[in-house]
Amino acid sequence: MHHALVFVVAPESALPSDGASLVALESAQRLGLGNGMALRILRTPNDWEGELEDLVSHGLAEASGLDPFRPKQEPAQAPPSGERRRLLCDAVVPHLEPRSQWLGVYVLNGELSGEPITANPSHPCRRLELASIQCLDRFPLRDAENETCWFYPTEDGTYLGWENQRRIETLPGFLPERPFEPDAPSYERKAVHVLWSLMADDLALTCVGITFRGRRIEWPIVATDPEPFATWTSFRVDTSAENSYQENSSITVFRPD
Repeated sequence: MHHALVFVVAPESALPSDGASLVALESAQRLGLGNGMALRILRTPNDWEGELEDLVSHGLAEASGLDPFRPKQEPAQAPPSGERRRLLCDAVVPHLEPRSQWLGVYVLNGELSGEPITANPSHPCRRLELASIQCLDRFPLRDAENETCWFYPTEDGTYLGWENQRRIETLPGFLPERPFEPDAPSYERKAVHVLWSLMADDLALTCVGITFRGRRIEWPIVATDPEPFATWTSFRVDTSAENSYQENSSITVFRPD
């Protein structure tokens, strides 16, 4: 028998109790995380002294979010090492609302299937032949411990940020580093932390995720519908200044019809 912790963000009334089905967990999850922001942050090349406006006008900074400094190459080729070093962040940040949403914590019990089924084969919901589902806790996220983190770069330099809002559909959250346990996992509410960070020049903190025992909970995306436009921002980080984040310019670009 194997066991797996999964986490569901949803309105209080939607969270299932003991004996719930996997369909019920996934249905509740769809009610909790419906929107997100795709975010990429790149360090500009050391020898670049241009402007964001020039990258946009030359068709290099596009709504797709590809690295504007990437050399022309066949899609099948691996990204050049310089691009890999410049890409500091490539994530979809779900729009979590801790002040109104609840978190349900469940343990899935069952045997590992012989072959991965459907998408996200490493996800416990897709690998276990379920025997039972037990509800360990249900509580409002506003009652969880809070923790701050740095989401944007803290090293001095010039950067480009790309943001694209989108509709998303996610599976229940899990811990990807260790999705399965041979023994029944222990759980304590105080180990759940809500992560908050300043995003760009925001004055208020934004919720950027949830952790359990210091490990980030992942919410696998099974469907996404991006907006037809994205925003590029050029900014500097200067840790010696009163405001370390200094925006140079920001431009919204649209996807070709």
